[in-house]
Amino acid sequence: MLFLLFGMLSWSGEDTPDMEIEVNASLDKDIYIAPPVVKQDGKEVSDYDYAPIVFSKMVMYKKTANYYYDAKIGDIYNDITIITLDQHCNYKEKPILCSYENSHWVLKTDIQITRDKAYISMTLFDDAGQPASSATVSKKLRRKVIPRRRSEQRSDTSISPGGVNASRQKRSEDDPLILNFPAIIDEGDVGQAVQLLYGSLR
Repeated sequence: MLFLLFGMLSWSGEDTPDMEIEVNASLDKDIYIAPPVVKQDGKEVSDYDYAPIVFSKMVMYKKTANYYYDAKIGDIYNDITIITLDQHCNYKEKPILCSYENSHWVLKTDIQITRDKAYISMTLFDDAGQPASSATVSKKLRRKVIPRRRSEQRSDTSISPGGVNASRQKRSEDDPLILNFPAIIDEGDVGQAVQLLYGSLR
């Protein structure tokens, strides 16, 4: 009996295949957020810094997107943290090419501000440089009209030859006060655009 057991152990040990560990690449989508481009009346301006807002909203709604939409969003990078992936590629000049070379996604944000309208447009490119999702949120100029009170003026005129007194009233109405609230993209608009972006990533 012992010989039989020993023989079985010897035989099974000789034919045991080599153990291998297979490592699969992560399917999560790592995203680099390119600095938003802001234009006012068609001219690029640097007065508005939307980069921190876009980054914080992308991070804030990532968990919701993964839970409800199964978006599989992984790490999110900005200009500071992207050097952990690649210190040599010029992400500011060639964000899509650099993202393609490093196998991750890139978000480009365009904000346009005019006298009567403003909008934010976001486009998410996949690791092959192809648009995968997009979202746009716009806002128009708001105008509020405040009417003015009517003013009354009364004047009395007497005509002496006939001894007749005439009374006359004059009413005047001032022009209404018009308040204009310019169209500005705020934090709420950015958050709405991010949610739409994640929601269309199916």
